[in-house]
Amino acid sequence: MKSTVLIERDANYLCVKLGEIVTALQQVATVKGQPMWEVQRMQGSQMKRYIVPARGLSPLNGS
Repeated sequence: MKSTVLIERDANYLCVKLGEIVTALQQVATVKGQPMWEVQRMQGSQMKRYIVPARGLSPLNGS
């Protein structure tokens, strides 16, 4: 069974691989039918950006 994940820009998600809260910036590509998103998170005083598959982002319960 396939699950569809609807990702919205500037919304916060739990990045399952990182185990951190990230902010979705924009969809940057599609790889093998899977949308890839650019996300960012704070690491100390720096912003770190990553490219992750949409299925690796889980909505937060409070939003």
